[in-house]
Amino acid sequence: MNINKFYFEEYSRSISKLTLKSKKIFSEKALFLDRDGVLIEDVHHINSPDKVILCPNIINFLKGARKKGYDFIVITNQSSVSRSIISYAQYKEITGKFLSLLSEDLYPDFILSSFHLPNNENNLQDFNWRKPGTGMIDYAFNLKKYNKLKSFIIGDKLTDLKAGYDYGIREIIHVKSELHNDEISLVKSWSETNFIQLKQVIKLNPEILF
Repeated sequence: MNINKFYFEEYSRSISKLTLKSKKIFSEKALFLDRDGVLIEDVHHINSPDKVILCPNIINFLKGARKKGYDFIVITNQSSVSRSIISYAQYKEITGKFLSLLSEDLYPDFILSSFHLPNNENNLQDFNWRKPGTGMIDYAFNLKKYNKLKSFIIGDKLTDLKAGYDYGIREIIHVKSELHNDEISLVKSWSETNFIQLKQVIKLNPEILF
């Protein structure tokens, strides 16, 4: 799939920004979605388009969310690029395979990625883009002025949820992942300690959105 047919592309050693070329009117409501474990199955440092499999019920969820007026913003940590597990070109191939499994009306409005290593061990710029930093969320909000009170953060790891919460998003959905089963207790402890209300699900369903 030719991503550049549908997206404007900006990238550097540290980040990637893909912005949908569509003339659609942007909503004030947004879903900030982690990629691996939420949209596609998490296979731990995916290295081939052949391994891209959509998560259960995700098509139904995205269709329902579009009907309810939500924009989709993918925010994903992809340190595998900096680890040389994949190249940037391979990252785009994997992204293209993911998009090829969706109809055009379900294409994300933004696909934003951080290539930073934990603790910025590779000393790249824009480290706040790596979740739990809020850089990717801040970028989308500054461009489209989304309403924090009408937006959701959706992820399978605490770093995903913390990024949204720290930015001021209070609608939080934790997708339980078999690969990251340890995250269930981490998320539970974090939410209870900080008196945070969230929803935990095994698979996403549009009825969970307002």
